[in-house]
Formats: sequence, structure tokens, C-alpha cells
Amino acid sequence: MRVAAIVIAWNSADHLGPLLDSLDAQDHDDLEVVVLDNASTDASVEVVRAAAARARAHPVRLVRSGHNRGFCGGVNAALRFLDEDVEAVLLVNPDVVADPALVGTCVSRLVADPRCGSVQPRVRRPVPDGRGRPLLDSTGHELTTARLYRNRGEGTVDRDAIAPGEVFGASGACVLHRRAMLEDVRWSDGQVLTEALIAYFDDVELDWRARRRGWRAWYEPAALATHVRGGAGPRRTVLVEALNHANRVLISVTCDRPSLRWWPLIVVTTTLKSLELLLTVPSAVPRSLWQLCRVLPGALSRRRELAARASVAVVEVEDRFAVPFRWRPWVANWWRRIRGRAPGVVGGGRAPQ
Repeated sequence: MRVAAIVIAWNSADHLGPLLDSLDAQDHDDLEVVVLDNASTDASVEVVRAAAARARAHPVRLVRSGHNRGFCGGVNAALRFLDEDVEAVLLVNPDVVADPALVGTCVSRLVADPRCGSVQPRVRRPVPDGRGRPLLDSTGHELTTARLYRNRGEGTVDRDAIAPGEVFGASGACVLHRRAMLEDVRWSDGQVLTEALIAYFDDVELDWRARRRGWRAWYEPAALATHVRGGAGPRRTVLVEALNHANRVLISVTCDRPSLRWWPLIVVTTTLKSLELLLTVPSAVPRSLWQLCRVLPGALSRRRELAARASVAVVEVEDRFAVPFRWRPWVANWWRRIRGRAPGVVGGGRAPQ
């Protein structure tokens, strides 16, 4: 199976080198690497060119965008540069380092299950806990009855306790997608990832579309990667906070129709998250409202398109994957965020990659 790894770079010079070296070390024979640079102003382009010059096993191709297209726009642009015989696409963030067997292990799963559209590796954090034990970053996306989404196992000790199996979805930080699945869920305007979202929750929206088209996602713990998550530290900006808040609502408008029994949970958690944003990052509130107003008409149009093409009802996805929402830990974290006043948030600026 021929695989193309797509990396979207935006001022990512500090992390691209280790990632590209780890991709060149993959033991899967048929792999190429495509790096789309989103108009970086640092040394990202030079790092990619150096990696291309020293690549031994897998060629590296650099595609330069004249402007920052956002993460979703960058992925869509990079997909257009792939050869027709590419059968699988590895989406991987610049701040990830992949184990040499990652691609080959994920490919084996796609080969074994023709309806498997996405394979989620076991993704760890680079820094262990205080006792030296590795911590998980993601073992796939989890859908809750409150329509809050989380990375399974995030921040917990990796004890090899999470078995391989079907999951609601996969983290866009590191995931192997079957190209036929990406083509199947492509919107009528040609977009695979929804560019109106810019970044954040785009992978959850893709989860929904794939599940409603009958594709499966699989967690494969034998495939291993490490994810710094946001580079050397949290990259929380006003724009990031606004997109996270607005895009969660937008994907529900586009893809979801929750059962009536879950609406009280959804309304209460959405209200609390809005209050949190108002108290911790008040300047993000008008940006979030602008994002909602700007994108809502398109989301409603895409909702109609998906409803016409879906082969699996929302209630079937809900019954299969939605896990009970746990109030106590969520409210405790919410209160800590309120008291912490969203530390690390900095002023806006360019759209995130």
C-alpha cells in the first residue's frame, strides 16, 4: 500500500527535524513525505530542504503556500499534490516523532479491514510523570453524551491497559487515513477538511462524517508516536480559544442531531464553557461569535448535504460510541480553569496552522 505523509508546517522549525528524521526511518517501503509550508517566517523551509537532501529511504517534497491557509486549507492543498496511486494518507503534526514501525503497523490494519477508514496510533507525551512512567496523549477520540469530546487516556499513565479496538474517531495529530475514505466524505465543493473551521475540531468533524458514511476507526496500540502538543509549551491564543469554542458548536450543527434526553447536558455544559470563556479570555468572545455567524450558513448547507448522503443515522453512532458524561471531574477542571484565568493565553495574530 502506497502511503503519503502530509505535514502542515507553520513556523515549525524547532520540531520539523526530528519528525522528518522519524519518517525517513519508517520501515514501510512505499512512503513519501509531503510538507506544505503555510508561509512560515522562521527557518521551516530550510529545515525541510535539509531533510530532503539527507533523506535516504523516503523522499521529501516541499510545497510552499503563498499565504497561511490554516491547517484545514493546508491539508486540502497538499492532498491535491498526491499521485493517484497513493492509497493511504498519514496526517502528522510537526511536533510528533513516530516510531519506525508506525506506518507499517497502521497499514496492516487497513489491509485487514476494507471498511477501516482511519487508524489511530498510541500517542504518548514526551515527558513522563514524576515516577518516570510514560503518559498518554491520545488513544483516539471519545464522544460523550454531553457532546464534549476528549482524547481517550489523555494525561494518564500508559499501562498497556487500553486494548486495540474500534473507536469513535482519531486525533488529527497523528493518524493514518484510507484515501478512499477521504474521497468518500469529501464535500461537494471539493474540501476534505472543512476550511471554514480553519483548525481545531476539524478532526472531530471528520470523525462524524466518516462514521455516518459507515467507515470504521481503529485504535492500534502497537503503532507508537510521541506528541509534544503545541510545541515546547501551550500555544493558547485568543484566536485558538475562540475557534475551540465556536467550532464545537459548528460541528454539532453540521453532523449531529443528539437525542432529546441529552439536550439538558449539552445546554448546561455549553453555557458553562461560554461563561468560562467570558471570564478567562473575554476578548475571545466576540471572535467566537463572529466565527459562528460567519460560518453558520455554510454549516447548515453542509448539514443538508451530509443528511442526503449519510448511510448511518446519528442515533446509531450515538448508541455505538457515546459514553456517559462524568460531571464531577469535568466541573472540577472547569473550576480550576476559572480560577486560573486561562494562564498562557496571549494576544491574537495569524491564524493557527
